[in-house]
Amino acid sequence: MNGENREQGFGLPTREEARRVACTSPGQRRYLDEHRSDRYRCWRRQTGSWPGSKPIFVLLLVLLALLTACESDTSQPVAGQAHLRQLDNGTIIYDSSAETVLLRTFRGGGHQGTLDLSPQLSIYGDGSYILGPGLQMREGHLSQEQLSQLLHTLVNSYGLLSFQRQQFYEIPDQDAILLQFNVNNQHYQFLYSIFGQRQESQQDLNEYQRLGEALTTINEAVSQGSTTAYDTTRKALLVRQDFSPNLSQSIPTWDVPDFTLRQLAQFECGPVPQDITGPNADSGCLTFTTPQRALLLTPEQSRTIGNLLHGKLSGEFYEPATGLYYTVMLRALLPDELNQGVLAMYGSQDLTYSGVPLQQGPLPATASSTGFQAQRAA
Repeated sequence: MNGENREQGFGLPTREEARRVACTSPGQRRYLDEHRSDRYRCWRRQTGSWPGSKPIFVLLLVLLALLTACESDTSQPVAGQAHLRQLDNGTIIYDSSAETVLLRTFRGGGHQGTLDLSPQLSIYGDGSYILGPGLQMREGHLSQEQLSQLLHTLVNSYGLLSFQRQQFYEIPDQDAILLQFNVNNQHYQFLYSIFGQRQESQQDLNEYQRLGEALTTINEAVSQGSTTAYDTTRKALLVRQDFSPNLSQSIPTWDVPDFTLRQLAQFECGPVPQDITGPNADSGCLTFTTPQRALLLTPEQSRTIGNLLHGKLSGEFYEPATGLYYTVMLRALLPDELNQGVLAMYGSQDLTYSGVPLQQGPLPATASSTGFQAQRAA
């Protein structure tokens, strides 16, 4: 037994230390030299503890602190309020419902022809997430600990809730990433694009950097786990007139009696200009920009149109009554969209997000057949 024990942190007394305690009679020293276990008992009588107990006690305190820190990153239910959970002693409160969006991102808004038919990503209160941005979406799930850690990082490490500026956007024709963040019964919205080309304050530049890091953290959080194809029985039908159909392939005929494609295209995108051969014939609706509204199908209608598309989510159809071609798209509803009555889409030329109202039921009457024949003749 020597001084190496001290250096290694074991806390055991050396021979010299043992001799300096009150067990100092010659007989006791000889006994200690011959019987190590008795030396430890003598040490305990004088110090009040077993050799090595102090470091063990310190280690227990460290472990307790680590456990407490871990618990602070795990959300707890809010008493008396269904679906609400809290983090960091109530400084972060969120709705844990599977239909409540906590985080959502889009890309678009500029003049680059970008149309997100669905969000880039949506993270819900129960940890489920859905990845877009097209018709083919995928879903995955974050654990409660992963979701809590993500929210904790966004609020405490990046300080999103205390930003003085929310729009980091300087060049009007450039696309931006739109981030929606819903916590503490508040809706926060941020725009992230090219920024810093002008003279900006240091605070704005710092917040811009933190927002970029926050977006990276969100994307990394949903890129670790496995995903599966997302689908649901409730779907919206999106239709636009196709001015350049691929006539080299066979195009099926539309024969759904519930409505005509002409009706639906005008209902969602508005009337087509009279001169369909002119540069303004195609308004860009459902190609670059969002529609005015979208039709919510019944589950039976979704199955019927899905069969016409042979399991695909989009396709071309010819309508004999009009002699025109249309692009048809089936867009699965996200968990929050049915209750909200809004389709989450984001297109070009509009930095302000509003979503697309969902409509169901019979379509309104379209333009007169005389006007339509004149449109065809032109």
